Amino acid sequence: MELNQLKERLKLINNTSVPVGICIHIIKKQEDNSEVILNADISQNLADELKEIFVNEINEKIINNSNINLRNISATHETVDTLFLYDLDEFPEKLSVINEFNPFTDYPDFSFSNDDIQSIKAIIITIGSEDNYFSIYKHVYPVTIVRQDKMLGLIPRGNRFEKLSSSILQINTSIDFLFADNTLIVNNLKTFASAYGYNEIVKNQARIKLELISSLDLIDNIEELHLFMDNIKYAKRVLRIQAESPVLQLEKSTIVSFISNHPRLSRRIRLNSTSDKIVLDTDVSKVIVIGIFNDDYLKSNLTDLDYESENKLTLADEEE
Repeated sequence: MELNQLKERLKLINNTSVPVGICIHIIKKQEDNSEVILNADISQNLADELKEIFVNEINEKIINNSNINLRNISATHETVDTLFLYDLDEFPEKLSVINEFNPFTDYPDFSFSNDDIQSIKAIIITIGSEDNYFSIYKHVYPVTIVRQDKMLGLIPRGNRFEKLSSSILQINTSIDFLFADNTLIVNNLKTFASAYGYNEIVKNQARIKLELISSLDLIDNIEELHLFMDNIKYAKRVLRIQAESPVLQLEKSTIVSFISNHPRLSRRIRLNSTSDKIVLDTDVSKVIVIGIFNDDYLKSNLTDLDYESENKLTLADEEE
């Protein structure tokens, strides 16, 4: 999915010729830690207000935002004004219930007499019609629920304050994830990592990517890179290595020669006794090797400086 395709799908919210509906579903966590989807019965006034809130939010933050970008989550950096297209083979198990979700299925209703409000894990807000729709996924944190048994809540009744008699579920305008055309779009990476196991997926996928490097028989102690993948910062760098990278198409001797003849890399990466393989003996050497396979190290024809293309930092800056 491209950004223009996503925007076109979301523009259904502004279609005045076709009725645009809204429905709310709840993901409830059960005692055995399994999850179930339930329908949320809401009033028409609440439905209209929620639709207005999210129509404004989507128009402002995505459709009318000329600075917004849509990038593959596997190959980009965490930047502002960016939506992330989930393109990894491993789908988050903690989000797997969404693959079974169909907003037009007749799900059981959430019942305040039978279902504990504190068991709500997420809210799914679907906007559109049966032929054209998208869903907004909002994670529910414990702090999102105002529990009447944990605080003395005061609510106005006329000119008198009365005690809050039930817990309250708060909803703000934030969007954690979008689902459109069977595609997951991540807006909140922090929540994705903390609540849905994204960091572990990155590490798993990065270890698979290391097989691309291992197949070159270029690194004498490749196990050092595998251990390095326990650090999410470096796992994300390895994840960005693409199978079609021109570096991976080179002969081993060509890469060794590049390192040996480079004025700075040659001082920071050690070769084995036969000078045909890399020996990873420092964290710096590991970071540089990952950068090499991402084709990050370039030379400016204008300034004659060597720099890392990822952040446009000179190699001299990296040493500081």
